[in-house]
Amino acid sequence: MAEIWHLEWPHGALDVHAKGGMLGGVALKRGDRQVRPFYEPSWIGNATHQQPELLNHMRSEFPCIPFGVPYAPEAVVESWQESLARPVAEPEALLGWSDDLLHGYGCVTDWTLVRQTESEIQIELEYPAASPIARLVRVVRADPKSAAIDFSLTIEARKKTHRPIGLHPNLALPSLAGAFHIDPGAFRFGVVHPAGPEPGVSRAKPAAFFDRLDEVPLRDGGTAEFDRFPFPEDTEEIIQLCGVDGSVILTDNESRVVYRLCWDASVLPSLLLWISNRGRSYSPWNGRNLCLGVEPVASAFELGCHAALAPNPINERGVSTAVALDPNRPLEIAYRFEILTQ
Repeated sequence: MAEIWHLEWPHGALDVHAKGGMLGGVALKRGDRQVRPFYEPSWIGNATHQQPELLNHMRSEFPCIPFGVPYAPEAVVESWQESLARPVAEPEALLGWSDDLLHGYGCVTDWTLVRQTESEIQIELEYPAASPIARLVRVVRADPKSAAIDFSLTIEARKKTHRPIGLHPNLALPSLAGAFHIDPGAFRFGVVHPAGPEPGVSRAKPAAFFDRLDEVPLRDGGTAEFDRFPFPEDTEEIIQLCGVDGSVILTDNESRVVYRLCWDASVLPSLLLWISNRGRSYSPWNGRNLCLGVEPVASAFELGCHAALAPNPINERGVSTAVALDPNRPLEIAYRFEILTQ
């Protein structure tokens, strides 16, 4: 059993799990109430082993380096196929199996505790020698004055390279249709996942561009609102908002609480929305899963390194889909999740 480190402060409590460096068990105080904003899968801890490995311990929030997993070119629509098929050129050569794991080596490996205080937990992870990533350092810090969590992620590289990078907060959705509202702030354009992502189930039109979150094009014509969840229809959707301003407001009207996630959009210029809306009928999802991934990224969806490093329909519009890494300059990404006072 991997270690778990626990923090409590006047405004909440949280756990950090060694396996995958995952955040879990988050409870925040809203006045005299306790709220649990984050999602954790119902199947965690059962005896059935899942594939991919990440599903066995996926929890509330975690960093993804590199972000995504390789897709076959034939799995996406024609406008994206060349991006997935093009070989990655030097000096970006993909070195080692850790580049091909779903959301990266850090998601499936045990992290090590560096230090723990009354208000923060710092953990680290060394990457395999073949990887251009050398080391990750992650700090989870409770704000002693409010119901807020501050995070920092430091990425150390072995060589100059580029990789898709993302953060993966997963929010719990209420059962009442439309009771959860997202305000993503300003963005330059949005685009629908080019593979579906769940064939025969996903309703949004693959690879379609849009300007408004309440007018996302549908496969069968017309548009739908993608700013209120859960949907009344069972579906599985992924859309990417590109050129964002780095702040998103999340309102749970059922629980009467408002959250904000903010980050450095100069490093992670897109927001990926994973809308898991009872659309996967097979195990372990079993047609019951409800969650919203609100994921700051520099990536081309979760299509892996090939798509992110090649010319693609997102970076061709001027929004980066990978982050430059330099062994002489570790990259630090700070972000914050908080309850907003009403």
